Amino acid sequence: MTTVITRLYADDATAKRITSTLQSKGFPEDTMDVFPAGTSAETLMEARVDEASANAFAGALSGDMALMVVRAPVTPFGAARAAMTAADSVTSTRVPGTEENRHISEQMDRDLFIGLSVMTHHPRFLSSDMNPRANANRDLVSRALHWKLLSDPKPRNSAWSGTTFMSQKILPFPLLKSRKSGTSVISGGKRMLYNPF
Repeated sequence: MTTVITRLYADDATAKRITSTLQSKGFPEDTMDVFPAGTSAETLMEARVDEASANAFAGALSGDMALMVVRAPVTPFGAARAAMTAADSVTSTRVPGTEENRHISEQMDRDLFIGLSVMTHHPRFLSSDMNPRANANRDLVSRALHWKLLSDPKPRNSAWSGTTFMSQKILPFPLLKSRKSGTSVISGGKRMLYNPF
């Protein structure tokens, strides 16, 4: 799925400032266009604006106004929401008969996904440990979509916190060697993940 985001701004500089912001966030340059007054509806349709909106925007474009068009793909997750947030950070002109955020259902091009045929047969292709960096920047999915949580997350005590060795807890056996202190992200525990990057 692709989301086509269109906003009519008062001038070209405003539209280009938004596209520059999106580009700094990782949006490819070829997914964004800025159109000045005098642009035809056919040109807007080539940028994937639907016909009704293209005709309305072409009629509304005048003077110093500029139309920004962003085509946000389904990946990376939350790209469309990020583009809409950036687009709405500046006041835009509403044009009757236009759809500013239009979702287009598209068939996935399997050739674009390297190793997809292998992944679909892999029993753990959705697991995070397929990627050694998967846990480096892990965050809530709801945060990427700017959704509020139903309840605030509560801090949890680690299951490893304050644990003792089995030989000391159940049976009164002394340890063969003393326990070395070490740094751990889990209080009282050992490193659960080694990330060399």
